[in-house]
Amino acid sequence: MQPSGQNLLLINPWIYDFTAYDLWSKPLGLLYIASFLKQQGFKVSYIDCLGSKVKTRRYGTGHFQRTIVDKPEILRSIPRHYARYGMSELAFRQAVLSLPKPEAVLITSIMTYWYQGPQHVVQIIRELLPGIPVILGGIYASLLPAHAKLVVKPDYILTGPGELKILDLLVNIFDLDKNQFRIPKSLDDYPYPAFELSPDLDYLTIITARGCPYNCSFCAQKKISMRFTQRNPDEVVKEIVIHFQKYQIRDFAFYDDALFINHDKHIKHILKKLIDTNLPLRLHSPNGLFTRYLDEELAELMYRANFKTIRLSFETANESRRQDMYNKISNKGMIDAIKYLTSAGYNPKDIEAYVIMGLPGQDIDEVIESIVFVNNLGVQVRLASYSPIPGTMDFDRAVQAELIKPDIDPLLTNKTIFPLNLSSEGYEAYRKIRKFSQLMNQAADRELRIFTDPAFKRVLNTSLKD
Repeated sequence: MQPSGQNLLLINPWIYDFTAYDLWSKPLGLLYIASFLKQQGFKVSYIDCLGSKVKTRRYGTGHFQRTIVDKPEILRSIPRHYARYGMSELAFRQAVLSLPKPEAVLITSIMTYWYQGPQHVVQIIRELLPGIPVILGGIYASLLPAHAKLVVKPDYILTGPGELKILDLLVNIFDLDKNQFRIPKSLDDYPYPAFELSPDLDYLTIITARGCPYNCSFCAQKKISMRFTQRNPDEVVKEIVIHFQKYQIRDFAFYDDALFINHDKHIKHILKKLIDTNLPLRLHSPNGLFTRYLDEELAELMYRANFKTIRLSFETANESRRQDMYNKISNKGMIDAIKYLTSAGYNPKDIEAYVIMGLPGQDIDEVIESIVFVNNLGVQVRLASYSPIPGTMDFDRAVQAELIKPDIDPLLTNKTIFPLNLSSEGYEAYRKIRKFSQLMNQAADRELRIFTDPAFKRVLNTSLKD
């Protein structure tokens, strides 16, 4: 049976959380699936519940529309407002009813502790489109399929990379002949993400590889993605040029988890070719960059290619902790990376470094030491709160230490509430650390490296011991 152009509705659900921002946050996987299914002959409609931003910040980022909602009972003790981010429920209902009636609905999911978004979408779809099969994929569905089946209650759950799996499922649902479809042989055979379906584009996202060769103790990349595979760098450049010409948008955010791997033949080649195009691009990397691969040539290419957002994967100044997590950098490597970037023309205050807090067994002293180390380099701290992710080494460690239960409600793994420190004292301590990092960033912005002074070092060492 030939593809008969079945109508499909793809949905990016709301976020329910204490805070959420559009920091180059496009559902790239869902947009890839949309374009892939269109290529196969399906008719695709799309609703992005996160909708348009309320206020635009730098480089196309901004704030999502925010509606305060009741906190789930399990989060009642957290002294912060809880909100649904994205369009109103009425606007979503109207959007569903205004589109051609779908023969299947595909819903993505991101953070495990954001499952209320997919859950609410499924409830409304059941009401408005009774009998229509609902398919759930994405990160949450891949990491917690049993929980998703019980709580979100879709008809089908897909885990891991989605394009080929969703095609197989639709073949079965609609009784199609799979032999009639064109199966890509490489990453570059897939069509570009369907950005034309996304309203109000202020930036575009790009991925040069899928997967990650590392196995960090706190990361679940190996559970949700294919093995590490890089695209042809010339094809990456071609895609950026085509999208710039089509949308006239300058800001491109790399979604790679390991952008600098094989850097001589990959990212350096991409940057050289982009420089040759002379396009007025601005490049960004929301994910942490592996500084062990950053050398003088790469730093110079980044500067010449107008790489604006640089976030380095540092995590901690504690060497033993870093080796335990999976060593991607040393303290000396971090110092060298900043030297290369500043020599290329960057101001240290325009560079960010991820520092992680809340890891199982990690004390506050280690976090403060790491913040101070970054400030001494004149760099901004990007404080990342640990979230226990099922299937990771650190999740298992937390369970073994009886810090969390193996069947913990995903809502309690929200990084905002520091699930391993739920006492009021623990919450307050980490709130103060966040304030401390903000003060250090203000100092860095004014080019003040406070703790390089010996007197401040003595005060800090004394306070940590008390």
